[in-house]
Amino acid sequence: RACVCGLTAWYHRDISRVHAEDLLARAGRDGSYLVRDSESVPGAYALCLLFQRHVHTYRILPDADGLLAVQTTQGVQVNCFRTLEDLVFGYQHPHKGLVTPLLYPVPRDTDIGDDSSGSAASEVIGLLHDYLYSELPLDIENVRKGATSLCHLKRTLGTACQGLNRLKRDAFCQLLQLMKTRHSQLSEPDVVSVFVGTWNMGGSPPPGSLQSWVTCCGLGHTPDESTALLPHDIYALGTQENPQGEKEWTEHVKATLRSYTHIDFKQVAVQSLWNMRLAVFVKPEHESRISHVNTASVKTGLGNTLGNKGAVGVSFLFSGTSFGFVNCHLTSGSEKVIRRNQNFVDILRLLSLGDKQLSAFDISLRFTHLFWCGDLNYRLDLDVQDILKHVSKREFEELMCADQLTRERHKRKAFLNFKEEKIAFPPTYRYERGSRDCYLWQKYKTSGVRVNVPSWCDRILCKSYPETHIICTAYGCPDDIFTSDHSPVFATFQVGVTSQFISKTGAKAWIELEGIEAIVKTASKAKFFIEFHSSCLEDTRRSSENDSQSCDVPGFLKLGWSFKQLPKLLPIISDLEYLQDQHLLLSVKSCDGFESYGECCVALRSLIGASEQFETFLSHRGEEMGSIRGRVRVHIPKDRRGTRAKIYEWFCFEKDDRISGRPPDISVQTWKHYRHSLLNKKYKYRDKKVEVKAQIQLLY
Repeated sequence: RACVCGLTAWYHRDISRVHAEDLLARAGRDGSYLVRDSESVPGAYALCLLFQRHVHTYRILPDADGLLAVQTTQGVQVNCFRTLEDLVFGYQHPHKGLVTPLLYPVPRDTDIGDDSSGSAASEVIGLLHDYLYSELPLDIENVRKGATSLCHLKRTLGTACQGLNRLKRDAFCQLLQLMKTRHSQLSEPDVVSVFVGTWNMGGSPPPGSLQSWVTCCGLGHTPDESTALLPHDIYALGTQENPQGEKEWTEHVKATLRSYTHIDFKQVAVQSLWNMRLAVFVKPEHESRISHVNTASVKTGLGNTLGNKGAVGVSFLFSGTSFGFVNCHLTSGSEKVIRRNQNFVDILRLLSLGDKQLSAFDISLRFTHLFWCGDLNYRLDLDVQDILKHVSKREFEELMCADQLTRERHKRKAFLNFKEEKIAFPPTYRYERGSRDCYLWQKYKTSGVRVNVPSWCDRILCKSYPETHIICTAYGCPDDIFTSDHSPVFATFQVGVTSQFISKTGAKAWIELEGIEAIVKTASKAKFFIEFHSSCLEDTRRSSENDSQSCDVPGFLKLGWSFKQLPKLLPIISDLEYLQDQHLLLSVKSCDGFESYGECCVALRSLIGASEQFETFLSHRGEEMGSIRGRVRVHIPKDRRGTRAKIYEWFCFEKDDRISGRPPDISVQTWKHYRHSLLNKKYKYRDKKVEVKAQIQLLY
């Protein structure tokens, strides 16, 4: 192979399938081709050929005599060649069994003749050179004067990262963050990496290794090769139709993790409901940071009694941040959309996880970060041949328009305010077992033939408190695990976490509520009060009953509480660094039956300082119930206002892309923070800011 590599530009040795497809997509001409090593058969090759915007992959296998032949469809004469060069030359002619002749060789990255990567590297080196000789002394002097950050280095690195392509840039930033975390003198991390996986195993034992799954190797949004093998801090793996027992399965996962990380991960918890499993593991150094571990399960089968469908969950505190993980298996069948929506609501309401003092809230509001995975069973509402045509052309965005889950989320009927990364991988169900070449969409039963169209049944979503740090860094599926008719799915996240603070004596902070208005969906004329919950409060506080009430819109009640009706909230810790990471949970309750008519979460981060206004929706049991807004002032003693920059704030870029409209003389970081502050000053609600503002104004 070394000889081949030296002679031919189209031989790419051991690049991944995804990398090969990217190179061919960039080439863009029918007949573009390259050869790489096979990922599944040692000693074999893969011939990758572009035709009509689709990459066709053919195996090249050696026989007992060392002759090479292309695996083609039955009925096509097999041609044998002594070398790869002879084989490629032979298939440059038409009618040889390939979809099109080999016309345009695609060279390796280093042979493309574009020196943009070299110039980018030179630019980075130049920036670092300038920093070391002219700005490093300024940073050192600032530190001596009491500065808590290296502002010149931050600006230099921010500028340098602009010159990297997105994947390389993200990997570069991730590696720098990892280095800073490991070499910092902080007792606790402020950012962790989380792996979430889901897999319907189809009742079959797993393969010997799960490495491609837990390293996010395969199709979709995958990590850069320089970071793919870095171990994550937390692994949460949900399975359905798992034939293995808890112990056998968890040992298999731990062995896979150990094989490439050389780390013995610690099991936080495992929860099962029949053949449904959720297992969570952490790095050994984090074991002491895990507390308040809870597990639970809920059945959503026939009459909510059978355990064949339902959910399992695990929750815990990581230092000062609460995590929840849910793995579910929802009702199957293309026509059962409403039943699946109801399954989701039942799990939301009945799964008993997290802080028991928050039992009035469903689980979507009990955790700083909630990750929800599973075989959700939402299908594609499209003819199977149309689906197959779009899949062959990798036209996933067109298919997503027919995705039931996407439609239900847009209608706000399910997974309200959850987020999902863009899908850039083929439907993960229903494959022919033992292969990923075709979908087995017809199922023969005694009652007749049932059609199971290829669909994205297996999904991973998340929901976090507002103004917290969370970035999805991968979302995809491996392409080499064939034991089930479902592909496993993976997602990884960079997640901000907070430290445990110790209460100090001295002047105390307080939270002043200057007035609140709410609109609730009800025909009741009862009086209402607001209940305030937070981990930063010693106990639950409540307001007096509302002192203003009107019904301007039929079916909605407008409520108001003035300053006198609202309590003064006293946090248990008064430091700014602590308070800016805290959240208030509000529940609007009836004075008659003490039932909740809507709940919400408000971040304190953007309310600190002058009198500020928050504005957001109210929800209850997964349904939108109205809106709420108010004016708040958070008072912090002068000697408690010190903060430090979080590691994840060092490299913080807008997703998909660059910071539009940035003046050339302002650094990327400064411009991002400027835009960020403007948006939050105006709307106080990071997700769907414009939509929230418009809809709430309609109600008011």
